[in-house]
Amino acid sequence: MVFDERGSESVQFSFAVVLLIIVAFGILQAAMMNAAAIMLSSELTQACIRIDVMGLRTASDKESFVAEQILDESSQLRRSDLAVSGVRVESTACEDVLHASGVSSRTAHTAVSYDVSYKAPIALSGLCGDGRLSRHVTCVVVDERVTEVSLA
Repeated sequence: MVFDERGSESVQFSFAVVLLIIVAFGILQAAMMNAAAIMLSSELTQACIRIDVMGLRTASDKESFVAEQILDESSQLRRSDLAVSGVRVESTACEDVLHASGVSSRTAHTAVSYDVSYKAPIALSGLCGDGRLSRHVTCVVVDERVTEVSLA
């Protein structure tokens, strides 16, 4: 008994192509999520390096101020997809006096921390919950450093 198998290769090829396309789009979607996460981390790092601490201290809406600082450093992020919350600014001063060597130093620094979330361009519902990339940022900016040497 011989069965007629004409066209079976076409059916197998069509199933293989559909599976190959699904895998290719999955890889593309994961790559775009990874690129968005890397870009967001880079922009946050740059914004933290160049943050205007004096302006942040006096700003009435600290969340909007930090969001604008981040967006100023980026040409790729969209304002509508960026959310900043929990901004904390703490200033401290420290003085070290070494009497034996005659060297004293004063340091004033400001610690800034905030939470940032950004809506990813392509949401992977299984990997990223609601499709948002979230980061907690903490940085310390040295406001003033004075070293005095006294000669006898």
